[in-house]
Amino acid sequence: MDTKIKLAFYWLLLGICFLTHTVLHMYELFYGVDIRMPEAPGEVPLDAQAFNTVIFTVTFLIAFLSINLSGKGFRWFSLVWSALFLPLNIFHLGETLFVEAFDLSQAILLTFVLAVNVLLTITLWKSLKKP
Repeated sequence: MDTKIKLAFYWLLLGICFLTHTVLHMYELFYGVDIRMPEAPGEVPLDAQAFNTVIFTVTFLIAFLSINLSGKGFRWFSLVWSALFLPLNIFHLGETLFVEAFDLSQAILLTFVLAVNVLLTITLWKSLKKP
């Protein structure tokens, strides 16, 4: 498979998984789980809005740009962005498995997210090693 298509697919898959992760949290509402943050003020704080914008929008933007850009600068930016996601995804999977109440669907999804993130990072690294 063409590397550009593979990279775009990995980024798109990550974005879809991030959205699915959020939907799975909201799914708990159907079973009466209170999903509010402790001491929630009744509005989404600006830092949470910024975090969500960066996580979701930038991920989809990189997927879109991966189809249209292939320069080394862009691939380095993608590699750094992917590498920054790795500790976030590792920590979040660990938190889901060992800190929060166990949720099988989240555990499997976050394991899949980590696997996709690792494959994305490896593919980006290999693409930068090519002459």
